[in-house]
Amino acid sequence: MAVKISGGDKMRAALEKLSQKVKSGAHVRVGFLEGETYPDGTSVAQVAAWNEFGTLTADPRPFMRNTVTNNSGGWGIALGAALEETDFDAKKALNATGMIIAGQVRDEISALDTPPNAPLTNLLKDRFPTGDYTTEDFLKAVHDLKNGVTAPAAKPLVWSGRMRNSVKHEVKDGADES
Repeated sequence: MAVKISGGDKMRAALEKLSQKVKSGAHVRVGFLEGETYPDGTSVAQVAAWNEFGTLTADPRPFMRNTVTNNSGGWGIALGAALEETDFDAKKALNATGMIIAGQVRDEISALDTPPNAPLTNLLKDRFPTGDYTTEDFLKAVHDLKNGVTAPAAKPLVWSGRMRNSVKHEVKDGADES
């Protein structure tokens, strides 16, 4: 049985058009991008890393790793759908996918509830809901805690909202530089 194929010129033209759309390549970055700081100048990315991996005095709260574990299986599907929806415009599709992933990171920050905050953190969060306390305020909270003052348990990772609100995405030309 013979098979007849026609329309090769149209197929080649369509493939050429598609290849031109993705020729230069692009990538999406999601997370805590350069330049975001707290009012005291502390880098939001640094605070996010301390939270993600822990410090000598604080347990890890792995919201980024949780995001990858809980959601990465759907990222390729989301990108594929976005490519179709944008007529295979790689930058637009990566932008749409980056918005999805950034939202998932913010959702994980909001959802994480273990390990609980230290009693001192709960006291500071109770007294300073926007996180704007001084060294004197901190020392008073330490003193008060030693004297039996307590505060209700507060949600880990959620305080002023700056870290959560600093989760961003950006699409850049070319291959990922990392």
